[in-house]
Amino acid sequence: ASRCCFSALCRPLPVTFHRAFDMTVDLPQALEVLISLGIERVLTSGGESTCLEGLPMLARLIEQAGDRIIVVPGGGISEKNLDRILSGSKAKEFHGSCRSGMPSKMTFRNTSISMGAALHPAEFVSKVTDERRVAAMLDVARYAC
Repeated sequence: ASRCCFSALCRPLPVTFHRAFDMTVDLPQALEVLISLGIERVLTSGGESTCLEGLPMLARLIEQAGDRIIVVPGGGISEKNLDRILSGSKAKEFHGSCRSGMPSKMTFRNTSISMGAALHPAEFVSKVTDERRVAAMLDVARYAC
């Protein structure tokens, strides 16, 4: 009963379970556990690195869930692959970061060092939500419905 307390503490807000779900050994069984706990949504890539790779499992989970929980595909979704993911999984919702790189506004740049390892992300670029990508994904989703 104590494992239900977290979900109860969140009420009246709905609870979405994180992609940690993808790390479980048996996704269909883990889905049933989330349903038994009263979780409303689960964010998943179908147990793979991206939704395209996990598309068969996403479709299976969505069918298994029926109207008992909302399975939300998330992981590697873009305006270029959203239609395929929605049509292949029959998902009603999706999650995407819609990020793009934006140049830093820093005026001084010490390019002789990096703040990370040899293979590092760009020091002077920030990842931000791109409203053009959001609009493009919404257009794809509307067309898919």
